[in-house]
Amino acid sequence: MIETKNIIISNHTFERMQERFPTHSRNKKEATNQIRYLLKNSEYIGVVPDNEGVDGHMFAYDNKVAIYTDMTGGIVTTIYEIDRDNRQHISFRTKVKEIYKKEFRKMHRLEQTKRKKVELTRLKNEAEIAVLKYKRYTTRSNNVKKDCDEKIAVLQSEITNIKNEVKRIQSEKRHVAIAIATNNF
Repeated sequence: MIETKNIIISNHTFERMQERFPTHSRNKKEATNQIRYLLKNSEYIGVVPDNEGVDGHMFAYDNKVAIYTDMTGGIVTTIYEIDRDNRQHISFRTKVKEIYKKEFRKMHRLEQTKRKKVELTRLKNEAEIAVLKYKRYTTRSNNVKKDCDEKIAVLQSEITNIKNEVKRIQSEKRHVAIAIATNNF
């Protein structure tokens, strides 16, 4: 449960409230009060990166509305309605939901591990790239310059590949979070 007493909404959130929930957002104070109410009655989903890869806490109200806060939980960054498939209730849905939540936690741990690996690889490769650039600058041999350029390209490619893997995991994590929030599985 989040402490809603001191919650603030961003300008982006206020604009989204006016677009999507105009009856509850004639002014910023009214929109803030509505979001406080929604957050008090929401289910916490977990830490979910948004489309830009910025982490935030995701809450779901009545399996219909997603609310994102920043990592401190003090600022609501966005709110939107979740499209939902209106299937009939399936008897084993709770078991499936628990599996989804378990996989979500696994994805979160994997994402954190991969982020650390990206940072470590980036630092290591940037150091090697700096040495290769220095070597390329100081040598007169065209073959050495060519070898340095090839090694630099390989190191930069390795960094890009790991970053893309993190983005893929974040995207999948976002989809699982929305499935949990909407009971759409």
